[in-house]
Amino acid sequence: MGHYSYLIVGDSQFLYTRDHYSEELTALFNETDREFVASEGGEATLGDEWDESGDAFGYYTTARALRQRLNVQGFTSRRALANLSGGMADWRKTYDNQSQLREREARGETLFETLARPPRELVELLAAIGEAIRPHRPLESFATPEAYVQYESEFAEKVADVEDLRWFVEERSLIRLIIDQAPDGTRVGLDLGGLIGCCVELDKTQPIAGPTRERQLASLPDIAPLIVLTEGSTDSAILTQAMHITHPHLAGFVRFIDYTGTKARGGAGALAIMVNAFMAAGFANRFVAIADNDAGGHEALAKLKRQNLPVGCKVLHYPDLPLLTSYPTISPDSPTVSLTNVNGVAGALEMYLGQDVLTIDGTLAPVHLGKFIPAVQRPQGALSSAHKGRIHKAFEEKIKTARQQQDSGTGDWSGLHAIIETIVKAFD
Repeated sequence: MGHYSYLIVGDSQFLYTRDHYSEELTALFNETDREFVASEGGEATLGDEWDESGDAFGYYTTARALRQRLNVQGFTSRRALANLSGGMADWRKTYDNQSQLREREARGETLFETLARPPRELVELLAAIGEAIRPHRPLESFATPEAYVQYESEFAEKVADVEDLRWFVEERSLIRLIIDQAPDGTRVGLDLGGLIGCCVELDKTQPIAGPTRERQLASLPDIAPLIVLTEGSTDSAILTQAMHITHPHLAGFVRFIDYTGTKARGGAGALAIMVNAFMAAGFANRFVAIADNDAGGHEALAKLKRQNLPVGCKVLHYPDLPLLTSYPTISPDSPTVSLTNVNGVAGALEMYLGQDVLTIDGTLAPVHLGKFIPAVQRPQGALSSAHKGRIHKAFEEKIKTARQQQDSGTGDWSGLHAIIETIVKAFD
């Protein structure tokens, strides 16, 4: 077989690269995605292709994980579709004039021959990709070998335009378009099996995805980690820990600012100052500033949110939670506990650590309502200091358990999951 690497999506192969690997594709994987299986009896047990040695080698994750990695790099579905539309228009513009094409061919420029025909319409192309990703029919389901050959030929033709569009569309946009046609759990990967045999001899003992990504990070802001600014060190530390539990595939792609060892002042007001400093410095990375979903947080960021923010900056709050729509509260005027919607009133990070850790002695720790803030027309609310301390200790135990089990299935992670999802979708 030829010495190629390519993108695997389910049973399909896309974006072939001869004698090497696409750096754009490779940098979308972590070293934790690396898989190598030595052959047994001359056949590999991983992937769809293998080299002459029979060894299977590549980097694999899920369609959902790869979509989220592309999202935080700014390669959303909307951007990919816009990029595809522009690429198809450029394709037509360049090759509509057949006389120009013939002149190119006369000069021996055969590289462009496959680009001579106009591409199919966008909807048809995406539908063809989706159809190609679905599992192939097994050989035994065909009446004759000829019928199987015909099926394989038609199958290959369905995605031929994808390879051609690489000349006109950003590669990560093409990857996003392909991945968007696959269900969340679909196995996707970079197959490198064809590069570890004779003639090519890629060193399978050396890391590939990690160093490739490091080279890109040094030069291109678009692929740098998404920087997340929070109100302080506690929020950053907790969200970093939580992301490794709820969204481990985003490690290295999202980075919460580390306040350790600094004298940085905390709070929403300090966060607003920091955002203005980043904007004034022309900070190249895309960054998100995320504050508490309480009255103080909304008041402190109100002016900032009215500013004309750079394209690479988003100012957010922790999202509203169903749990907080009817939550036990105590007002200053009465010791009686009542159920109140505290979204936008008392949504500090503690309120997102899970119903399990918010429950103390069988009941949810109540929010104490404080002073009314006219600028946002609502009171400020918070848990008592004693309850905060117990909740943080309970969360530390919850983190330890989740790490030991390598699973977020134990306990309520819905609030933290919602925060990370809000960050991931910030630029949608």
